[in-house]
Parts: sequence; C-alpha cells; structure tokens
Amino acid sequence: MGIRQSADQGFFVLRESVRSFLRNRGLEKASVLAYNTFFALFPLLLLLLFLAGHFMASSQAAMAGVERVARQMMPLFGDVALREVRGLAAQKAWGLASFLILFWAVTPLAASIRGAFDNIYKTERGFPYLKEKLLDIAAVLVMLLLLILLVVGELAYAVITPLVVGKLPLLARATDAVVPLVMTVVFLSFIHVTFAPVRPGLGAILAGSLISSLLLAVIGPAFAAVLRFDPNYGVAFGSLKAVFLLLTWIYASFAAILLGIEVSANVHRKEALLVRELFSDSGKRDKYVARLARYVTAHEAGDVVFREGEPGDAMYYVAQGGVSLSRNGRELVKVRAGEYFGEMAMLLGKERTATVTVAEPGTRLVAISAANVETVLRENPKVVLALLHEMAERLRATDELAAKG
Repeated sequence: MGIRQSADQGFFVLRESVRSFLRNRGLEKASVLAYNTFFALFPLLLLLLFLAGHFMASSQAAMAGVERVARQMMPLFGDVALREVRGLAAQKAWGLASFLILFWAVTPLAASIRGAFDNIYKTERGFPYLKEKLLDIAAVLVMLLLLILLVVGELAYAVITPLVVGKLPLLARATDAVVPLVMTVVFLSFIHVTFAPVRPGLGAILAGSLISSLLLAVIGPAFAAVLRFDPNYGVAFGSLKAVFLLLTWIYASFAAILLGIEVSANVHRKEALLVRELFSDSGKRDKYVARLARYVTAHEAGDVVFREGEPGDAMYYVAQGGVSLSRNGRELVKVRAGEYFGEMAMLLGKERTATVTVAEPGTRLVAISAANVETVLRENPKVVLALLHEMAERLRATDELAAKG
C-alpha cells in the first residue's frame, strides 16, 4: 500500500471516528465517566498507595512514586488530589474491611468503562449480574497492577534519567517529552486489552492509544492557557472551585480517551465501514472500491464466479461490468455495476441457488465476507432495509419468470 493510499485510509478512519464519537454521544459518556472517576479517584489512589507500599522497600518511596503518577495523570491538579490522599492515609488505620470498601468503591468506574467499550464496539455481552461484577473486580485488579507498574516505572525513570542524560540538556528535554507519551500509550493499550469486548489487532490498539495520548498531551497546556487567560474560571463554585476544575479536567481527558477508543474500533472494522459506504453511497463507488483493492478481482466475459450448489461464504459487489445469474441453464437476472449478488446463500449459510457467469469484459467484483456484512447489518438499519428490498425484488422477478414459463 502506497503512502498516499495509507494517508487516505487513515483520514477516512479518523473522519469516521469523529462521526461515531458524536453519534455515540461521546461527550455525554465522558461526563458519566468523569463523575464515576471523581468518586473513585481517592479510593483508587489510597489502594495504590497501600499496595505500592507493600511492594516497595519503604512507604516514602511508594508515596513518591504515587505522587509522580498522579502528577503525570493530572498535571494541573495532582497536588489537589494528593493533598487529600496524604491526609486520609495519615489518619486511616488499614484493615481488611477498609481495603474491601475502597476496592468496591472503584468497581462502578470499571463498569462504566466496560459499558463505554461495549457501546463503541457495538457489542451486547448480556452477562448475568454476578459475572458482570466479577469482571469489574478483575478489571480493577488489572488497573491497580498497571498503576503499580507505572509507579515503579516513574521511580526508575527519575533515578536513571539523570545518570544517562543528565549532562545533555537537549536529550533530557526530549526524553521528558517522549517517555511520558510512550508510557501513556502503553498504559492505554493495556486498558484497551482489558476492557475491549473483542480482540482488535495490535495496530488498531496502538493507533487509538496514540491518538488519545497526543490529545491528552495537548489538553494540559490548553487547560493551563485557559486558566492563565481567565484565572477566575470556576469562581462561581466558590470553595468548590478546585473540585469543579478537577472534574472538568477529568471530563476533557475522558473525551480524548473515548475518541481514541473510537479510532481503535474503526481501524478494527475499517473494511466493514467501507462495505457500508458501497451499499449507501453509490456516487463515490470508485473511491471506496479503491480502498478495498485487495478484495477486488478482475474477470472476463464467460468466467464463472460460482456454480449452483456450491457453498456460499461471501457475497459480491459489482464494481464494473456485469454478471448473469442463471438456474438450470436459464437466465434469471443480470446484475450490473453498483449492484450485488450472492447475499442470500451467505446470510442463510446455504448452498448457492444459481450459477453466476461474467457477462461483460473487464468486469471487476468486490468479494465481501460474511463477518463484514454482519457488522454492517448490525450497525446500520438503513442498509438492512435496502438489502431486504433488493432481495424481495429479486424474488418477485424470479417468481414472475417462473410463472411465464
């Protein structure tokens, strides 16, 4: 695939991701996640501090690592959260009951994240309540493990960086810019693996995580610029101004993360999106056919695409030329450019009911897999209606032909 074609497909996926983000009400989901995160933030940081202290030589080292992670995740408001966590940690006597209460307080956040992934990937898992709670508990454990690894990584970075690049200021600044970005990409990638209802490829996960990480890197300076321009922003909340700003920050961060998830999901189902466009936008047929180039085959007049009685595991879209459908040597119908055939046997999982022969020279066909068609039909009711209408028309034409002869 050439650079130009790759850029074209990348732009297509990004455009579709923005559209699906708006269609799926991503900003509303971000507000729900921000609300749940706000209530889960302090329990999560306390749990992280408690567990990190058990894995490290001293509680002071654990606190230093937690502080670095909090400031990395919330550059403008890490101190606000840490001040509360320090006070709670100093006053609280840890016990099993306290640990379980804090742990349970984080599970609604895990459930909200899982629900957001299910909605973006258009998946209804339908698990029983008990299994859903077990999934949430497992997800919280994974998040805590990832955060502990981040704490260890931040401490190691703080120790190693001065030794390696301390005497090279330019390299030090570059490292300070790149390493946090890489760590964020890795962290979000593991979150994606934990919560995604399907298993997208590594490329899809990294693409979405990178988009989110870049947006998160921009949000910090943008938010700081807003506060410099309007230092009284949020003053209407009085003593709760810090709480309001923290919620706004979390809200913006989740909007960036959700958009990245949309990118991952759309990279995963890119072919299905292109198939959807073939069905719904005939005016740009050549453009979408070009993007599906690896599924396009060229045929000459007289070529047999498939025969009656053969298994049907794909349908075909006529990009150029035309084909003839026949049964028992008798022609039933001609299918021309912009139309499709073979959908009935594929959808029903049955044998082909007709033989298809290429009727025009230079005919080009796009093979469409059952998985991509199922994705399109599940997510696009208008395409379902169009497909049913086409199948009904074909059945009517076949019945009329049978009645004549």
